Amino acid sequence: MPIFKLDILDTENISNAELIPTEKTNLELESHLEGWLESNPWTLAQEPILWIDRQPSAKDEDGTVYPDLLGVDAEGNLMIVELKKGRAPRTVVAQLLEYTAWANGLSELQIHEIAETYLNTREEFKGKSFSDAFRCVFDIHETNEIPTLNRNIRLFIVAEEIPTRIYRVCSFLRSSYRMDINCIVFSTFQTESGEVIVNTETKVGDEVIDPQIIQQTKKSLQLRWSGEKSVKQVVWEAVQELTYGKTDFEFTIAEVKTIVNKQDPSFKLSNVSPEITADCVNSPSRHHYSSRIDRYWRVGRGTYRLFNPEKDKLEGDNEVNQTTPTTENSA
Repeated sequence: MPIFKLDILDTENISNAELIPTEKTNLELESHLEGWLESNPWTLAQEPILWIDRQPSAKDEDGTVYPDLLGVDAEGNLMIVELKKGRAPRTVVAQLLEYTAWANGLSELQIHEIAETYLNTREEFKGKSFSDAFRCVFDIHETNEIPTLNRNIRLFIVAEEIPTRIYRVCSFLRSSYRMDINCIVFSTFQTESGEVIVNTETKVGDEVIDPQIIQQTKKSLQLRWSGEKSVKQVVWEAVQELTYGKTDFEFTIAEVKTIVNKQDPSFKLSNVSPEITADCVNSPSRHHYSSRIDRYWRVGRGTYRLFNPEKDKLEGDNEVNQTTPTTENSA
């Protein structure tokens, strides 16, 4: 499918905008993609990620192997990313399984040691402990404990092209063995003026697998969150229940997760933080999200309250657009 750049000539009449065609280009080096993901972790899974190493040394009896990126998510799960320039080879799944076997044996102490060595090389984390960096990235209040590390491992294959046979294998591992393995295709396009546009597409991942369906069909499933309400609405209703709709009631992400989990234990709790961040008017990461609604106001690290348009103003702004909906249709 072709990619176009929208050139808006008249901001008052966007219907006159010009669609400028782009041409697909190849990544010159695998390290370019690695560097982009390292600097912009949101592009991988549309959620905050704390990278704890780049090409860490994973040793086994046959030698040393190097996963490209190693990170943790908000739930403390390890994230292993294998990047491939061009077409991913069929051996990439075997590589990921080797890395998984290595990572599965890491203790919390080892993860802290790996992370702190790497974090000291990043300017924004230099001198910080793993716990400090974790709280900073995931906006966790100082009074809340950091989750247990390495309870689960999430795997990612990222390439410019991924063969269908790899999709089939990964879907099978997800549906039959409950492995959190994902396939993401990265494509780069260039306009005539030299601007580069990067497109990402998740081919395998984010499914909600029903064990009963697996038993009946024995097939790989590609089902997204299938609840009657959107993810955004589930989080919003939990916040409403927690705050009673009062704009002066402060809450933490951990408290929202507790309510969501009680309402639906199958809900993926790592979705809570991104949804609150996306709809938080004064969140520094808000610009990462295309779907944004003015709902929350960040009080401090890990602490929020409902947005009050009459009281809450961004520095330098005379007013903030208030578009807080209360129905599912507006979510």
